[in-house]
Amino acid sequence: MAPKIGPETMLAEWLFVETVADVRRRSEDPGGRSRYELLGIAPLLRKLLIDARPLLNTVRAVRPEVPTEFRIKQWTAPLVGRDDADLPYLLRLGGPELVGGPEDPALPKLKHFIGATVGQVQGRALTVLEVVKYYANVDGGVHFGVPKDEPDHVLGKVAPLLLGHSTGQIEILAHLGTIVVDALTPLRDSIIASPSIDTRMHRRTDRGLYAGHWTADHYKDVSERR
Repeated sequence: MAPKIGPETMLAEWLFVETVADVRRRSEDPGGRSRYELLGIAPLLRKLLIDARPLLNTVRAVRPEVPTEFRIKQWTAPLVGRDDADLPYLLRLGGPELVGGPEDPALPKLKHFIGATVGQVQGRALTVLEVVKYYANVDGGVHFGVPKDEPDHVLGKVAPLLLGHSTGQIEILAHLGTIVVDALTPLRDSIIASPSIDTRMHRRTDRGLYAGHWTADHYKDVSERR
């Protein structure tokens, strides 16, 4: 049975487009962003991918034909010299090398992407899900809370040491954001080109836009930036 398209669907599509745009903005030039700006990526990714009802799944339900391909180069431990083999690394996180290109294989399923390895904490793999949840739920992206899981405790120990000195660790959110934006852009473009409408309210104008629809404001903003 096809999903029912109603006000919730239209609101979800608007929120999806705006959220993807916000992730894109915050993920550009991560070295030039403040730690606070980068931290703001975490709740956006949580909303899109991880919440009990991820926004991605809500929007994709009425557009199952549009691909969402996550191209990530999963983190692997670097080769070390003999003298470094026994160093007790507390935490390692991937950097810009995580971002895959068109030539790299894609992960078509969301569960595979959020389960992808992006680092290592005390010798065990650290996943996309764990990184996003830590920065959103513990470090202040959404909540400022008490660490519950082992990765949260380790990340919580490292984060205060970096305040005022570096955004190196938290920049991983920008790299994950870039991957997510690339994956969700086809869905975003599909919404802009053919949004869900209420036929009682929205009529096409001579320019092919829907009068009174939020996408009309989107096209207005785009034309003003040109």
